[in-house]
Amino acid sequence: MKTKLVTTLLICFLVNLFTAQTLVKPADISISAIATHLKSKGYEILEQKETFIKIGNKDKATLFMDIDTGKKYLNMNVNILLNKGVSKEKIDHLLNEINGLAMIKADYLANQNAIGFQYYFWIANGFTYETLEDAILEFFLYQGDSYALDKEKLFDYQ
Repeated sequence: MKTKLVTTLLICFLVNLFTAQTLVKPADISISAIATHLKSKGYEILEQKETFIKIGNKDKATLFMDIDTGKKYLNMNVNILLNKGVSKEKIDHLLNEINGLAMIKADYLANQNAIGFQYYFWIANGFTYETLEDAILEFFLYQGDSYALDKEKLFDYQ
């Protein structure tokens, strides 16, 4: 009986050891470490600078990720161009629908004739790479949901 208990506890300990998520503290956060991790998970690193990375997924969707200088959050963002000549009324209607989605924030960028998508992933108290991966996946899913809301084909899909 005692042997079974010790064996069970040992198995639980080993399973926990190999599946536990590791907390990444703000002092240890760097773009290069994030890029290395995301590359190992199948994301393509399209561009990398000291302060940001541009990543792509298997569906060729992209996003930029910047670290706040105070290491309080990661800003995930992408700008999607609009077709020329779209009325401000139609843009505002689409923005209202997109901003009704739970996670993503969208703004009209008049100087680029684009809609900018943003999400802030808070890292001030640390994070795990698993939660970061989930946030990236959700960003891409909400971006796709936003495209589905574009019934009048305002986005320039080229």
